Amino acid sequence: MTTAERRNRERARRQQEILRAAREVFFSKGIHRATVDEVAARAELSKGAIYLYFESKESLLAHLLLEGLEILLVELQAACAPQELLAVEERIRRLAWAYFRFSQEHPNDFLLLMALDRGRFSEKVPKKLYQQMLSQSLRGLELVADAVRQGTSEGHFIANDPRQTAGALWAALHGVLMLMGHPLRRQMLAVELESMFETTLELQLRGLRGPLADG
Repeated sequence: MTTAERRNRERARRQQEILRAAREVFFSKGIHRATVDEVAARAELSKGAIYLYFESKESLLAHLLLEGLEILLVELQAACAPQELLAVEERIRRLAWAYFRFSQEHPNDFLLLMALDRGRFSEKVPKKLYQQMLSQSLRGLELVADAVRQGTSEGHFIANDPRQTAGALWAALHGVLMLMGHPLRRQMLAVELESMFETTLELQLRGLRGPLADG
């Protein structure tokens, strides 16, 4: 192994150590309250050492977000594989329920995705890093859009713009997860999260079928 290879390996190892510390601090203290000083203390490094690897708190959060997006993407891809053996509605159901499971099994990553949707986060991270986050997010959306295209080409769905339709489906299901995450809203609706999620999913699928649903 060359000196450069050893140096790169050491840098990657240290970055992962810092990210592990950041995950513990941000998810236990809250991303808005936690500080880089606390991350440094958890990693047993100086604050200056943290900035040798990550230029800001937002950069740390962006890398954690990329880790969460990778988990989600792997689960989405696994849910609808092998695609050619799945009927289109089953494919969409599996994608939807994979997103549901991600929200429940990885709640901190899910909340991080939501928290960083707000404010001016995109302006506070390097452009290249933000583009990585956008690219990963679009890969997940494209899995749903592909399913909509399949259903449209087979004459099963009516969708003029598959990508926009996929976005609308995601918005509806995501809205359920956010709405039902509020105790007062759950009490008002008096229904279990899984039931509300399933009802919304089936309504969306019926809408995709259009008049075909009555035929």
